[in-house]
Amino acid sequence: MTARPDGTTGEAAAAALPGQADLVIVGGGMVGVTLGLLLAQRLPALRVVLLEATRFPALDPERPLPYTPGFDARNTALSRRTIQAFTDLGLWPQLQPHATPIHHIHVSDRGHFGLARLNAAEENVESFGQVMENAWLGVVLLAALKRCPSVTVLDGVRVTGLRTAADHAEVSLVAGAPGDRSGQAGGEDAAGRAPEAHVLRAPLVVAADGTHSRSRDWLGLSASWRDYGQTALVTTVATSLPHAHTAYERFTGDGPIALLPLPDEPGAGQPPQTRRSLVWALATAEAERVQALPDADFAAELQRAFGRRAGRFTRVGRRHAYPLQLMVAPQQAVPRALILGNAAHSLHPVAGQGFNLCLRDALVLVEHLAAAVRDGADLGDAARLRAYEAARQQDQAQIIRFSDSLVRGFSSNHPALSLLRNIGLAGFDLMPGAKPALARYAMGLSHV
Repeated sequence: MTARPDGTTGEAAAAALPGQADLVIVGGGMVGVTLGLLLAQRLPALRVVLLEATRFPALDPERPLPYTPGFDARNTALSRRTIQAFTDLGLWPQLQPHATPIHHIHVSDRGHFGLARLNAAEENVESFGQVMENAWLGVVLLAALKRCPSVTVLDGVRVTGLRTAADHAEVSLVAGAPGDRSGQAGGEDAAGRAPEAHVLRAPLVVAADGTHSRSRDWLGLSASWRDYGQTALVTTVATSLPHAHTAYERFTGDGPIALLPLPDEPGAGQPPQTRRSLVWALATAEAERVQALPDADFAAELQRAFGRRAGRFTRVGRRHAYPLQLMVAPQQAVPRALILGNAAHSLHPVAGQGFNLCLRDALVLVEHLAAAVRDGADLGDAARLRAYEAARQQDQAQIIRFSDSLVRGFSSNHPALSLLRNIGLAGFDLMPGAKPALARYAMGLSHV
């Protein structure tokens, strides 16, 4: 019988699973955990259960979280609105040491004359946002959530179904993370027994189980997909020049390159301010070739693609690959359930808006749930969930359109389109209101 990290057996863990909650969150990634924290602060009387298939590793405040599907190798550019949300939760003092502020944004199109710059001081703000590794975000957020008495965190449980009824939603689950003999579909435990399904009921279920959400399918919600034919190579690099808190967005004919400042790594022996996050989007076949290159060859190819603005690329970390797609669920709520985070919309990382948009969704959802509690209303009421959907439509549509247009507009090598976009970049400094408008997008304040 498989033992859980807390020492309980699978059988004992199954017996301890609750049968009822006020709200269930399916998915313990960045969005699901943040939603749990927001609910614990704003609505502490609600009994919230968070379900995550992966078993969370032991938390060490001195080390980043080992990579999990929900807190992976990528880095996140946290907008000012997102930072404010974490400040309101009382968590920013713990997050700040692991984050690096963005004071400058530099946008260019390789091989062309167009260039645009943003300076935080000129916009009268401290920064446009801060860059943080998801693994450090996971350490702080998970530790905080496990201190919340109103939230029960159940990791290592696999959701096998979700259905809605007139007065509640039902989540079917079994104890055991994917990969455990007792937790696989149709599998058996060490004694040859099939895992026993458990049913958890709640007036409302919020599914934040990722881009390929099974909950979305169980709820009968469709999704539209656009495959960009690109894969993002993500790694950490060191440069010969300090980053000076500058975020670069370099568009090339092969795909965009984002180079973001990161905190110094203690004991790494690198000069200050030379550690950076790289997100390099390439056609998928090309990405596979480049990912497999030796470090020196990878750095040389990156140098040719990016240029010398950051100096020489002197070190390259382990590379991770993520396919790039746009996924949007036109409908995100049904009576008793809704989808959130990447289950509702998953964006190309070119504009750095994905998590920030999801966080704004979560903030608005909590406001609607707080109003329902104040009015003594049903949390899963269909009309209230439709009102939440309507409240988020404009912000979602604009950010999705903005991100998608950047990818498609700068991926084309058509001479006429190339000329137009470079005229736009070159004239950026002269267009009244252009810088403040783009700055508000970057800071996540365009709809606040």
